[in-house]
Order: sequence, then C-alpha cells, then structure tokens
Amino acid sequence: MEFVALDFETTGYENGGTNEPWQLGIALVKDFQIVETKEWFFKSSFKEDAPTLIDQWEEFFPYLSGRRLVAHNIATERTILTRLAPLTKWGPWVDTMRLAKARYPRMDSYALGDLCAAFGCVPEIPERTWHDALYDAVACARLAAFLA
Repeated sequence: MEFVALDFETTGYENGGTNEPWQLGIALVKDFQIVETKEWFFKSSFKEDAPTLIDQWEEFFPYLSGRRLVAHNIATERTILTRLAPLTKWGPWVDTMRLAKARYPRMDSYALGDLCAAFGCVPEIPERTWHDALYDAVACARLAAFLA
C-alpha cells in the first residue's frame, strides 16, 4: 500500500488576518514504511522571505496528485488543496482521527500527539516537535500504519 501523509501549518485567523499556509510537510509511505519526507515553507506573515505556495506548486504537486492522502483531521489539508486547485480531484482521503475513533471508540483524546503516545508511534526527529508540519506528517504516517 502507498500513501502520502501530509500536514499544513497555517497562520490562523489572529488579528483579523487570513488563515494562510506557511509550511507543508509530507511523508511518502510504501508498504507501511516511510520512504521519503519533504517539506516546503511558503511566503506568509510568518515566513516573509520564502517563495509563495504557487511558486512551489510544481515541486510539491507530484507528491500529492493521484495518491491516497492521509491527514489527521483532514479539514485543513483538504480545504487548502481544494482552494489552491479547485478542479483537481484530490485523494482518496483517509482521516486518521476518524479511523482512530472507529477502531478505538473509548479513547480519552483523539489529538494526534495523544494517539501517537498511546500507541507508541511518536516520531523522533531532532529539533522538531508537534505543530511542525514535517513532524506532524511523520506522526500521522506512523499512526496510519499502526491503525492499518
């Protein structure tokens, strides 16, 4: 089985601004093993010196197009990609939060970090932690492999 776990980090809606993506992390998984990771930073109020999301489209689009896409609570990732390319058919999508709720209906929390801790799949990436797109994409990939 092959899939791409992805995570966008966004600026949020603070101070009346727009919620714009500033980081994308992906983990390419084949036969339930992570075989490649990548990340991109985008120009935003958080990263003014980075290229725009559109400028990097050709670089990250091949990793996402035509593949099964896995994310934890997919709303943000699906919304960003749909707004970016509304005529592109993304997915099929797999939501690890919904999958965890279906398989383990009595968990205290379905937050990505809590699930990874409960199932022993917290990533170890030097100088990275939760709410870093690459870290969260790897965590999601490991959680998806566990849940599968």
